[in-house]
Amino acid sequence: MVKLIIRDDDTNFFTKVEDLKRVYNDFEGFPVSFAVIPEVLDVSTKGACPDTKGNTIPRRIGENQELCSWLKSNVSDGNIDILLHGVNHSYRFINGKRCPEMVWRDVEVGVEETIKNAKEYLETIFDYKVSVFVAPSNMITRKCLNAVTANGLNFSGIVPMGFQRNFTFKNLMCYAKRWRYRIISKLPYPGVLVYSDHLEINACGLRPMDYLKRMYDFCEKHNLPMVINVHYWHLRDNPTELEKLRNFVMEYAIPRGAVPTRLSDLLK
Repeated sequence: MVKLIIRDDDTNFFTKVEDLKRVYNDFEGFPVSFAVIPEVLDVSTKGACPDTKGNTIPRRIGENQELCSWLKSNVSDGNIDILLHGVNHSYRFINGKRCPEMVWRDVEVGVEETIKNAKEYLETIFDYKVSVFVAPSNMITRKCLNAVTANGLNFSGIVPMGFQRNFTFKNLMCYAKRWRYRIISKLPYPGVLVYSDHLEINACGLRPMDYLKRMYDFCEKHNLPMVINVHYWHLRDNPTELEKLRNFVMEYAIPRGAVPTRLSDLLK
């Protein structure tokens, strides 16, 4: 049995309810885990969300009452999961390299408190306990991950080649397990990794259909979950990608017994 999760990143103040409805119209009965940005900044900060183009002032998601009302209603019905997607999803250039938020915040003082405030803000807006953190661009440093876990949050992202976790025996075993599976299967390990202070799971991008099927078959064989990482704005603007996701989920995975799951429920 494969617990299948759709993780959709970048929901923010500028997200339109009609876009979310249109994208997931053909996924009836399948809950979506939305990684939500508490506040998006002005475009001069190099934010990466296309829908923020032209923005000139910081905008908090709570200011979009229609969006929050729709999300909150669906959260109550169990149709939606709310994840914390960074604090403001901004990028900065360091030594000429464009760095995502949870990389450049590595030098910031008080990052633990910053994440705490962002988490509590979303919990207040949606009346929902936020338990999973998603880093912008799926990248995070050890210091920032420690700040995340200090706030009782689990993590969903892409684990880099380097060992960017605390050096404990349990964490080293997770690292070894991940690479053992990758060497044998040529696939990133899709299961839940139990670290010393948090749970963590890799997210599979919306790759070609053959790859998605191969990943699913691997998960099915080893009784592992599968998380697919998408962006609503990409699916909205690329109908062929949306159709690929629909075909994989509704025509391939569900008929084979996949169980639609919210990410927060998986990481408990």
